[in-house]
Amino acid sequence: MRRQTFNFITWLFFLIFCLSSCMTKKYYYVEDGGDEKVIEADSDSAAYLKAFEYFQISKKVYNDMKKSYSNSSLTEPTNFDLLNDKRENITYKVSFAQKDSFEQVYSNDIKKLPNNFEDSKTLSIEERNGVGSKYDTAGLHLSPVKILSAKFVSKEYSNYKDIRLSYKNVSSKKISAIRFKWYGENSFNEPADMSGLVKGWGGGFSDDALRPGATDYGVWNILSRDGKKVLIAYPYEVAFEDGTKWILPNN
Repeated sequence: MRRQTFNFITWLFFLIFCLSSCMTKKYYYVEDGGDEKVIEADSDSAAYLKAFEYFQISKKVYNDMKKSYSNSSLTEPTNFDLLNDKRENITYKVSFAQKDSFEQVYSNDIKKLPNNFEDSKTLSIEERNGVGSKYDTAGLHLSPVKILSAKFVSKEYSNYKDIRLSYKNVSSKKISAIRFKWYGENSFNEPADMSGLVKGWGGGFSDDALRPGATDYGVWNILSRDGKKVLIAYPYEVAFEDGTKWILPNN
């Protein structure tokens, strides 16, 4: 009796599994006439929404890549097709209630996703060039000086703040002078008072000699009243002991 009960339960689970598997149908997503991607769904409308989602993701990847890397060779996606299990094109035959509304929701949600390419680019630039280089100017990666840290420091017995930079000579030549630029914000994420002509921006220089591979720091008296965080700090002109110079283009 127990064996019969066990066999019946096993058969019942097997039947449920078969029925649930049979409910799922196979579809094929084809983007711009390229390779097929399999979609498993229980209806044409569900398969269409999944295909539409794939297409919106492809468009976002293209736009994010274009924004982050101007020389991207990625081709812009223009259309997609949804094929059924007989490989019949049903893209424009699928119709269901509130189809346009669903498409709009899918499109908006995907557009709100973060740009992971930009994050990766920023991380790579900051690792190469130092703090604040997510605002990298063309050619900054060739700078002979790398900014290691940049921050506001409070003045003794005063409510004003100065700026402190730590930096390193990453070139093979001895440096005789450096000119810096920086940008800072206050607690409201607004441009801070930096004693510069343009709100939020400031600059300074150092004429302390710096041998190859050596690090140094400097504190500049900018008398900032509301400075909270330094977002950008970079060298834009470097003079070497041999009389040559490195200058950041467009600065």
